[in-house]
Amino acid sequence: MTTASQRDSSPVAGDFSERVRTNQQLLAAALKPRYDFIVCGAGSSGSVVARRLAENPDVSVLLVEAGGDDNVPAVMEASQWPNNLGSERDWGFRASPNPRINGRSIPMSMGKVLGGGSSINVMAWARGHKNDWDFFADEAGDPAWGYDAVLNIYRRIEDWHGPADPAYRGTGGPVFIEPAPEPSPLAPATLSAACSIGIPTFEHPNGRMMEGPGGAAICDIRARKGKRESLFRSYTYPVMDQPNLTVLTDALVTRVACDANRATGVEIAYRGTTLVIGAESEVVLSLGGNPHAQGADALRHRRRGRAAQRRNPSAPATSGGGPQLPGSRRVALRVAGPGAAAAAQQHGRVHGLLDDVRLRYA
Repeated sequence: MTTASQRDSSPVAGDFSERVRTNQQLLAAALKPRYDFIVCGAGSSGSVVARRLAENPDVSVLLVEAGGDDNVPAVMEASQWPNNLGSERDWGFRASPNPRINGRSIPMSMGKVLGGGSSINVMAWARGHKNDWDFFADEAGDPAWGYDAVLNIYRRIEDWHGPADPAYRGTGGPVFIEPAPEPSPLAPATLSAACSIGIPTFEHPNGRMMEGPGGAAICDIRARKGKRESLFRSYTYPVMDQPNLTVLTDALVTRVACDANRATGVEIAYRGTTLVIGAESEVVLSLGGNPHAQGADALRHRRRGRAAQRRNPSAPATSGGGPQLPGSRRVALRVAGPGAAAAAQQHGRVHGLLDDVRLRYA
């Protein structure tokens, strides 16, 4: 598989970029009334889903993103990542006031740009812990969610550029990963401090550390030669010259059109007008994980069998996905989901430390 970074570093990178630009301009100028698949949100999940669907040349895929293009220095240059926070590429959500932190309301940045959070975050590559994956498998009654199965997927998608570790790390996949280059002097000092009080340290945070009761390690990073490696650039961009994938930016999904409890398409605010675009097979909502976006996981949007669902700050609520939110009481409830997004969590961050060191206790 050819990654975006491999294309960008090749002699024909300019030709490919021009093909992408010309192709997407033509596709956006001639939007279809219906697509086989509509993927709402070009963040980390949506970028992967759109790519995998578009690998079938016989289906048409529309990827809709509320934000703009990612080809700006603040996104592409890894060192400029803080400039994205609070910018037009950040939805600007804030948590509810928390009495445990003196009533403060902390920012909860979410990407509003191609690549979503993977285009504005600090680029740490952090897998889930074995206990978490096995819990998901138990809850779902499906071993495919378990740690062993997911570890094989991680190895398949990774292009690991650190010390060889074939039991845990993969090479040749679309997701470029390397150990944090030139970590802050605080990073090894923190590892030494952790070791001095009995916390085990590891060669990287995405192998043995994710199987034990706790530990510390220097971060793995999604950047190459100072350039960010977003999931959009790794998955979607390399196939944007194809005629069956349309990537529409600055297009806000305002409502999921439904027939009974089945999605039939979406309404989109685009260039000062409202578009209604139908889906022949499936609507995929991949619109972020804001904990206040209650109701998103309640809707199962589908036609012809398969279902797809992700948390979303507004579209499910305005489409009738419950529980209802303040300000949406006049929207008829279609599907009740009182627990939707209730378990969402956010991690804290110590500036200058969490960039380089991962601390984990199961």
